[in-house]
Amino acid sequence: MIRFVLFFVVAALVTPVAETWAQRTLPTVRIGIEAPAGTNAHYFVTKQLGLFQKHGINIELISFPGGTVGLQALFAGDIQFATADGVAGLSANLRGANLYFIAGMINTFPFSILSKAEIRTPQDLRGKKIVISRYGSSSDTAVRVAVEKYDLKPDKDVIILQGGGQTERFAALRAGAVDAAIVSPPLNLAGKKMGFNEVIDLSESGVAYSHQQIVAIKDYLDSNPDTVLRTLRALCEGLAAWKDPAKKTVVLSQVAKYLRLDPDKQKDQMEETYRYYSKTFPTKPYATADGLELTAQILKRNRPEAKDIQAKDWLNNRFMAELEKEGFLAKVFGASR
Repeated sequence: MIRFVLFFVVAALVTPVAETWAQRTLPTVRIGIEAPAGTNAHYFVTKQLGLFQKHGINIELISFPGGTVGLQALFAGDIQFATADGVAGLSANLRGANLYFIAGMINTFPFSILSKAEIRTPQDLRGKKIVISRYGSSSDTAVRVAVEKYDLKPDKDVIILQGGGQTERFAALRAGAVDAAIVSPPLNLAGKKMGFNEVIDLSESGVAYSHQQIVAIKDYLDSNPDTVLRTLRALCEGLAAWKDPAKKTVVLSQVAKYLRLDPDKQKDQMEETYRYYSKTFPTKPYATADGLELTAQILKRNRPEAKDIQAKDWLNNRFMAELEKEGFLAKVFGASR
């Protein structure tokens, strides 16, 4: 009996130590993401599902108020990966950043422009103020592309203002400080319930756009190929969880935590976030060549120094291609492919 008791005492003491030691021996990866919003919820869900540790890495998710700030941390060596849209990434390369696009988490515009009730059509935005996160961010690019589609010139026919994260932008709209704000689900749903108009739904544009790409510095990619693959495996399996009906309950619960939604009172917002991104996430998360080419054209139009930039030169899809070749994508996405 004494031996029996001692065995379990030792086991209880050794097991946590072993787990802690295992965690310490795993490589630590820091990914820079933008401020809490539906577009970034999948990183949190992936972490909470334990998928990073499953694939052999310790993860730290670092939130920044905009993609351009995250890139600064990447260049400083404070993080290993960042999320960025095509314009921010290619702009950095014009300054010699040597930044490569290695995966595409969202390859379209996942935004809506909410406006005051009296603004009923896109043309009504003429002379109005629209709030984005930061200049050069994906929300900035999305607004410029959206208004140009309706023959409005950014910074001339519409006034584009910086306002920080999505929560701050929505607050500015509610306070009447701006006429419109660019948001992503579930704030589009919440805004419509408050009487704001969803004057432009960019997800219906059909435009391929490198909205949320995983980017890294070339030196890191060359020196750490195994860690890169482990990170991408976790991220892909995290996207696949949103498409698996069997995991819907656990995904919804983590979405509620990340977005600080009340599961009882705001269930509709949880459901909208889940529905929207379940259909938006790709089953082959390659960095998008078409979307990156669009951003290159935007830069060439607006910045003389970008006239010779070639978007394809900054694509590095070899890691994603390896995951597809080994059958990993087919395994995790299954019937949703």
